[in-house]
Amino acid sequence: MKFYFTKRSIIFLLFLFSAFGIFAQSVVKGKIIDGTTGEVLVGATIVLKGTTIGAQSDYDGLFEFKTDKNPPFTVSISFVGFESKDLEVTNLKTPLSIKLGEQARVIDVVEIKGQRISDKQKAGPLTVESMDRLAIKQTASVSFYEGLGALKGVDMTTASIGFTIINTRGFNST
Repeated sequence: MKFYFTKRSIIFLLFLFSAFGIFAQSVVKGKIIDGTTGEVLVGATIVLKGTTIGAQSDYDGLFEFKTDKNPPFTVSISFVGFESKDLEVTNLKTPLSIKLGEQARVIDVVEIKGQRISDKQKAGPLTVESMDRLAIKQTASVSFYEGLGALKGVDMTTASIGFTIINTRGFNST
């Protein structure tokens, strides 16, 4: 049996095979791990540089994405708390093994201080007493609640055995 090819069929076959080459996709695979401990990094971002094509590493640190570009190209790898890395991919036959190093950022100490009494209230004619940890320890009362009753503007009302109600100045209810 002989096959005869016409010019049209040859041109069609050439076009068909070239179309597959145009739409061919490269698959980028790999694993992201911590450079110091060797543990996998879950949720690391891998992006083809200059595009929005990419993936995130899964529970095992593995990632995979497809691209229309053929090697060589550059991928950017980033993960919170680790240094970002740009890696040039030249071969897709073996999966990438990417180690990220930790990135430490030292910040200054932040101290937050607050008061319930404003400076305007302190300047006014009213007397304000407070009870800090030291005053609670040094109180001559049997319990914390009895110690509160010794402060100015605090009234203690015993409703029944073992049940005490606290009323402070400025509030008409317990």
